Amino acid sequence: MIKKLCISLILSLPFSVGAQISYGEIRGIIKTTEAEVVPFATVKILQGNQLIGGTQSDENGKYKYKPLTPGRYDMVVMNIGYLSQQINNVTVDPGEATYIDVKLSVNTLNTVTVTAKAIDYTKAGVDANMFVFESVSGEELNQNAAYVSGNIGSAVVAITSDVIETGDGELHFRGARTGASSNYVDGVKTYGETFIPGIAIENLTVFTGGLPACYGDLTSGMVMITTKSYFSGIREKNIRNAAYREKREEDKRIEQEKEDNEKRKKEIEDEKKKDRETKK
Repeated sequence: MIKKLCISLILSLPFSVGAQISYGEIRGIIKTTEAEVVPFATVKILQGNQLIGGTQSDENGKYKYKPLTPGRYDMVVMNIGYLSQQINNVTVDPGEATYIDVKLSVNTLNTVTVTAKAIDYTKAGVDANMFVFESVSGEELNQNAAYVSGNIGSAVVAITSDVIETGDGELHFRGARTGASSNYVDGVKTYGETFIPGIAIENLTVFTGGLPACYGDLTSGMVMITTKSYFSGIREKNIRNAAYREKREEDKRIEQEKEDNEKRKKEIEDEKKKDRETKK
């Protein structure tokens, strides 16, 4: 009887040893999209829509949850003032730490905006639809291959098919006679051919039908030119400078993010090495 009992115990020993489970864990750090740590964020661990457990990040944004049976899990990370983030299918291996770093976006919907019902506004008086015109900016004009810089006639012909330019430089709007149209530069009527460097043009508008009454008794069409002012140059310079600063800041942000990722990678490797030495 004792012999049979000993044999039974010996046979059951491998199964008892094999039945031991080597648990894993999930670790990581929680930061904002601006690379700032998020302390005391809530981390929930789920499996098959069932809550397994949870933890919080410490003052340095780091969190750890264990023990976990090897398998696949889902995570939900949340904190006041930030959009919750869910990470699915996190694989936990036996005896290993799975690192999941999370970046939370600021919740911009904390304030309530009340929007009144939109009402279409109709301006009394002259209907804009009674005017027929084409308008381009100086930048668009200078990108047009058909425009010869300085020649306003070539610019007008380039942006509308309602105008033709004769060999003597005269413009004819919809077949009208010479002299039935006119050019205005910065609100001042000009006579004869108008030559303005393309780089000096802020906007060019060509009226081919229905002229505003303030421009007299023209019966054909009108070319309205707005030149760049000192303030236009300042504005463009400021725009260029702002774009340059944004580009530098973006390059700096990318470089910093790269350095942070390399630093985090080394930190994880050091933690894994320390865990392996502890287990020996």
